[in-house]
Amino acid sequence: MLYDNRMYPQAVVVDDSMFAVWRGEEGHPYVIGYDLQTRKFSNAKNLLKGYEDLADLDRYGRDHHYAPVIWSDSKGYLHVLHGCHRTKGIHLISKNPGSAEEWVRGPDISGSISYPQVHRIYDDQTLIYTRLSGHLGYWWYHISGDGGLTWAELPKPAINLSGAPNDGKWASFSGSYNTTAISADGKRLHIAFIWKVEDPVFNTRYKRILHDHTQRYNLYYLYIDLPSGRGYNIDGVEIDLPVRKKTADEKLLVWDTEERPTVAGPSISLDDKDEPHFLIPISDEDHELHSHFYFISYEDEAWRRVPVTTTLHPFNSSFLEQTEDGIYHATMITGSGEEMVEKGMDEYGYGQAIEHWISKDDGASWSMQKDLSPISGMHYQNIQFVSNALQESMKNMLLFYGWEGRDSSGKIFLWDGRSD
Repeated sequence: MLYDNRMYPQAVVVDDSMFAVWRGEEGHPYVIGYDLQTRKFSNAKNLLKGYEDLADLDRYGRDHHYAPVIWSDSKGYLHVLHGCHRTKGIHLISKNPGSAEEWVRGPDISGSISYPQVHRIYDDQTLIYTRLSGHLGYWWYHISGDGGLTWAELPKPAINLSGAPNDGKWASFSGSYNTTAISADGKRLHIAFIWKVEDPVFNTRYKRILHDHTQRYNLYYLYIDLPSGRGYNIDGVEIDLPVRKKTADEKLLVWDTEERPTVAGPSISLDDKDEPHFLIPISDEDHELHSHFYFISYEDEAWRRVPVTTTLHPFNSSFLEQTEDGIYHATMITGSGEEMVEKGMDEYGYGQAIEHWISKDDGASWSMQKDLSPISGMHYQNIQFVSNALQESMKNMLLFYGWEGRDSSGKIFLWDGRSD
């Protein structure tokens, strides 16, 4: 399977080839090449072979967080990191630039990594943003200036909602899920995050304790000036780091969802002024599992929320980007789905369609353009962008996966619409 908005990239382009990674048979990490000219795939390669003695093979089989991510450094060498969920994982580097044939072991990045998100930043450096430890762990980043051979950690965390003093609502058992984007000049790290409630808390809207997967609320935003390491809110007011729950509620709140779940974090798009825009599913008033995707932007010193389309589950995935002509493109998991399933492939939500919508008026109104679903009636989830040399996303190329039913195996799909 592919992962959701909290872990990326899972595909990267170097020269005329795309390389994609996923969690395949027995949970092992696989890589495949795709020629952008001929549109043909290479043979898939199991990246765990030769490293079995370093891995908990049983955990690879059952822990979907062990899915790999892939990136390229400034010299074109490929890097894959897999096996990360409160572990250091296994970091591999290609022996040759732009080739997935041979790999060598790379250095450990951190002793504890969850949800790696990798970016190229200023001065050809590489940044990896991750969570330390478990649900109540903090989020921080490491930076490499030598192509991934050495890594320096952030002096102090960026987000730590349960950090002392526990002076915010439910702060002592507050975690978060973060998604990130990098400014065009590579000097600003944009962070959007949702609040994860760790202990069972009665939901007064739905009159019961929700499942752990849906005890996640609100949307917050922070950016970090990377050269200085200082944090700021949308108005440019400096924020003390690490961000605690009270600070987040008082200074960084984008949307108080009032106990309506939002589960996996938003997709982030930056415009030509480096202003953030978000696409995120939020549960509706009537029932926690019937949701809307919302486009969110900062207009006239206030956050504007525009519903785009419905979806059944607040875990459903999306991808948002703005093209050079100013048009916003939103690709979303939509269609019918399930109520709530506790096991199997359906556990984390799905939809039976993948729809591509656009807005030509800065997100004020939206219209559907096409259905990208390759096979009617399948269950779909987790749309992933294709990174262009870790500099930007490839236009008209997306990954997602689908499956036929709860107990079936998944299939990875590449949408290559470059000629559409």
